[in-house]
Amino acid sequence: MKVTKSLQEVWDWKEKVYEETKGLSVEEAARKIQKDADEICKKYGLKLRVLHPSGR
Repeated sequence: MKVTKSLQEVWDWKEKVYEETKGLSVEEAARKIQKDADEICKKYGLKLRVLHPSGR
C-alpha cells in the first residue's frame, strides 16, 4: 500500500499526540489539549466559537 506524504504526516502527528498524553488521565489530557488549542488561537489571532459545556 502506498502512503501519501500527507497521510504519513497525519499518522506522525497522531502518534506524537498519543505519546504526549498516554500517561495522563482523561481530564488531564483534555486540559492539555485545551491549553494547546488556546495557545494556537492566541498565536494566530483566531477567534473561534467554543462549543463545550464549561463555556470557555
